[in-house]
Amino acid sequence: MDPVTHEEWTRRLRGLLILVSILFSILLLRLFHLQIATFAVYHRESEENRITHKTVRAPRGRIVDRNGEVLARNRASYTIFLISSTRKRNAEAVSALEKAIDDNITYSRKRSPTVRLKRDVDFRSVCIVEEGLSPDWPLQIEIEPQRDYPMGSLAAHVIGYMGQMQKDDLAIPRAKPYAAGDYIGRTGIEKVWEANLRGDDGLSYVEVDALGRRISDESPLPKGERPAVPGQELKLTLDLNVQRAAESALPDTLSGSVVALDARNGAVLAMVSKPSFDPNVFVSYQAQEERRRFVNGESQPMLNRAIRGLYPPGSTLKMIAAVAALEAGLTDTLSTFEACAGSLRVGDTVFHCFNRDGHGELNLLEATEASCNIYFNHLAQVLGVEAWRESAEKFGFGQVTGIHLAPGEKAGLLPSRQWYNEKRGGWRGGHLMNLVIGQGDMLATPLQMARYVAALGNGGFLVTPHLYGPAPLPRLIDGVSPATLDIVKRGMHRVVYGEHGTGHSVRIAGIDIAGKSGTAQVPNSNDDAWFVAFAPYDDPEIAVAAVVEGGGGGGAVAAPVVRRVLEAYFAGRPVSKRPVSRTADDAAPGPLAESGGT
Repeated sequence: MDPVTHEEWTRRLRGLLILVSILFSILLLRLFHLQIATFAVYHRESEENRITHKTVRAPRGRIVDRNGEVLARNRASYTIFLISSTRKRNAEAVSALEKAIDDNITYSRKRSPTVRLKRDVDFRSVCIVEEGLSPDWPLQIEIEPQRDYPMGSLAAHVIGYMGQMQKDDLAIPRAKPYAAGDYIGRTGIEKVWEANLRGDDGLSYVEVDALGRRISDESPLPKGERPAVPGQELKLTLDLNVQRAAESALPDTLSGSVVALDARNGAVLAMVSKPSFDPNVFVSYQAQEERRRFVNGESQPMLNRAIRGLYPPGSTLKMIAAVAALEAGLTDTLSTFEACAGSLRVGDTVFHCFNRDGHGELNLLEATEASCNIYFNHLAQVLGVEAWRESAEKFGFGQVTGIHLAPGEKAGLLPSRQWYNEKRGGWRGGHLMNLVIGQGDMLATPLQMARYVAALGNGGFLVTPHLYGPAPLPRLIDGVSPATLDIVKRGMHRVVYGEHGTGHSVRIAGIDIAGKSGTAQVPNSNDDAWFVAFAPYDDPEIAVAAVVEGGGGGGAVAAPVVRRVLEAYFAGRPVSKRPVSRTADDAAPGPLAESGGT
């Protein structure tokens, strides 16, 4: 071999060996980097491809009445989920699902480990996904808690309803995290106590194959799973027995409201608004037509008339003038005015009594019993609007009661002389003639009326109506003496038991009741029927206010509604044998016949 050639060959071989050594060194370094230096990173990425996480929805807290009867709970519902893969793969899976169940599906295309495609599906759809689609597509069925209202429309305005989170909802900072598609309380207790009722969602992991399909084997899953924590159970002050009685007592053909309060502390025993709605339709994907019917209904079934319905209270307001006049020393149980002849002229206006033949000469107790408009018109003339309005304001009119409910309550309207100057072109004496008998521009909610009659019965304490939690302390009304309240209560007792009383139909054997009827004139409509009452007379436990829109006479229509509520409240209680005679100057109990009138 040529020495030069041999030397050249040796040099080339040495260079090749060096190159191979360098390449092997690079390969070893790369393997070291992949398998040792960055092992944790690539292992995590591998696990993320193999394992996906999903949110475990927390059950919402139950809502129960004071006796533990369930008003709102959760039921199991089936939801179809997509385990997200590539955009193309996701679209193909959704298309296969739409074809299989013959339904269009709208879903969020944002990147997420799992995507909710369809909620509350029927068992047929569950079988199609589980048996026909899951083996080939990244689709799976999950069981989620769904709100359920076993009582249907009973107490619906109190409990409220739920709706899906919208974009605007997600922008509002909240104490707990929410995601698109979550349900949130929209009205009632569901909204007011949302933070308490909503639980804390959990986290779980699911192992999937390369196509995103769920698999099951012995492979260990990562730590960090956490169970869902259910929301808080709320025990309301409602008594479903009283609530049922109130709802069934109201006519089905007319709108109206009933409110029953614990006269001692303001706990709401019943709150009815009719017509009502079924909150189940707002969490069901199969009830969209019914949902639209409730929302757009001409009879306004979504309106909570108990706290947002504004009504002239009619003769149920006459005790306000009685309190003011007694405190001012303008009348007593013996004083009388000019005899009621059925009408009274004030300026150019003639005001009428419901008894067009007149009641004759009456004192305060007799005028309350017979609900004589003319007596109270005379009383208003010597009383004046300022004193009357001050008395009404003391009993909570023209202001909210403070109940925590959504949507919020209305304050009503307690007109003043200034209000008439600004809104009605000036003040005239005839305005007070209407206001004193609960007509004109005076407006109140049924809840305000129940609180007002509770204060008359409980010794002058203004309670704060509440549905949950400890009772706020009642506030003693200033400037109203026990002697005044005693006279007013005696007049209300005579409404029920006096010979000329308008509240005979509220009587219950063995329960001593005081009440007042009202028939409120409404423009372009039939008269509203009112009745308010408290019982037992000597130590009131319950105060009730009922209004029936277009019902006519309060004594004939609204009083039987109140009687049904009182019967439900006192059911099973030991009672006295007969009503107690109040005083010597009270009329003896009349016959137990129904009586109409104001």
